[in-house]
Amino acid sequence: MPESRCLQGIWSSPWIFIFAAAGSAIGLGNIWKFPYMLGSNGGGAFLLIYCLCLVGVGLPMLMAEVALGRTVRSNPVDTVNDLAERKVVPKYWVAVPYLAGITGILILTFYSVIAGWAFAYAQRSVTGVLEGLDKIESEVLFQTFLSSPVEMIFWHTLFMALVILTVGQAVTRGLSSVVRILLPALITMLVLLSVYALATGESGAALGFITQLRWEDVTFEVALSAIGHALFSLGVGLGAMFSYGAYMSKRMSIAKACTIVVGLDLLVSVLAALIIFPLTFQFGVAVDSGPSLPFVSLPIIFGLLPGGQVFGLVFFVLLAVAALTSAISMMELFVSWMHERFYIGRLKAAFILGSAIWFIGIAIVLSFSHWNAKILFGLNTFELLDNLTSLILLPIAAIALSILVAWVVPEPILKNEMIAKNVNHFRWWYTTLKYVSIPAAILITLAGWIGV
Repeated sequence: MPESRCLQGIWSSPWIFIFAAAGSAIGLGNIWKFPYMLGSNGGGAFLLIYCLCLVGVGLPMLMAEVALGRTVRSNPVDTVNDLAERKVVPKYWVAVPYLAGITGILILTFYSVIAGWAFAYAQRSVTGVLEGLDKIESEVLFQTFLSSPVEMIFWHTLFMALVILTVGQAVTRGLSSVVRILLPALITMLVLLSVYALATGESGAALGFITQLRWEDVTFEVALSAIGHALFSLGVGLGAMFSYGAYMSKRMSIAKACTIVVGLDLLVSVLAALIIFPLTFQFGVAVDSGPSLPFVSLPIIFGLLPGGQVFGLVFFVLLAVAALTSAISMMELFVSWMHERFYIGRLKAAFILGSAIWFIGIAIVLSFSHWNAKILFGLNTFELLDNLTSLILLPIAAIALSILVAWVVPEPILKNEMIAKNVNHFRWWYTTLKYVSIPAAILITLAGWIGV
């Protein structure tokens, strides 16, 4: 495919690509999910295993997606189609990017609803609703919110409108203009909040919990959850990095850029833990409170802190920002495909796709209150989509994309993409992807399916 066809789609600098890719990876999983997983799985030992999995499993698979995207410089579907037409890969592999795109769209149907919760709680922080709450009052507040579909739909609609307007712009204009501001702002605010939390909370107890290696708390299930979260935290298998790689300059080192992305992803997760744990220890909130930690436990803490109203506002805004940057990437695969395949404007493509996502999101909203029917396998709409994507579709897509790169695409093509300027670094990546990352991901998936 001629390079001139893609000139307006090249990232203006390596750092814009890094910000976009990091924004895709950094989301609710970092600020919401990682702290409660850390709290529920032994603290420091879980963190160590998680870091090893990021490097040994997540990084090689992330590089594989970016490399494949840069090979042809088109949307993921047309990229694999082009390779198939050139007899580089069998035709049936085109199903993989379709699977990745569908998985991202299905995740976004409920991801946007959860992101709306962050907007709602930011608004409650401003109006003082969160001040002086005890545990029971906070639980009642959250349950009352879940039972208010009109309000939930409003915040869901606002979030999807922001996603549509951003994705509707040219990738290197719309997305880069967002991430060049939001991502540095996100990290800066997280650093400031973590310093504040460490200065005002029980920093000694928090740091001890995060760094102490209590191996007696580590089980096989804990190790598997660390591997799984490392894989899913980076968004491997959604096709987002595939799409972003298509806009990556040939002069950029994929290895260097992806390493920085993984580092930023880990940084945000650790900063979120440094914000939450000093305060949970100070106010006697259980570190293993689980998924309710941000929306039930943290409002109690914010209500007791000096300046807690501002603290709560900033935290929930950060949660919404992180969700926004990830949501943008989930829509990019099919928006770029619709734009190139049907010759329609990106904004129109984003509106059509976003409207469908919004509509399905209404069913998700109702599943928390008025329509909590168990539609399949004893699960309601939200639970069914969550389990379908996280336990089945996402790991299959991630593994399939990596197998395509490691075992199907000829090695010379990958070397031509300058994945790593040092030949030893390339060999490390290629060997690790084949013999460590893919087998580990398969192990996670099978263990999850059989209930190990």
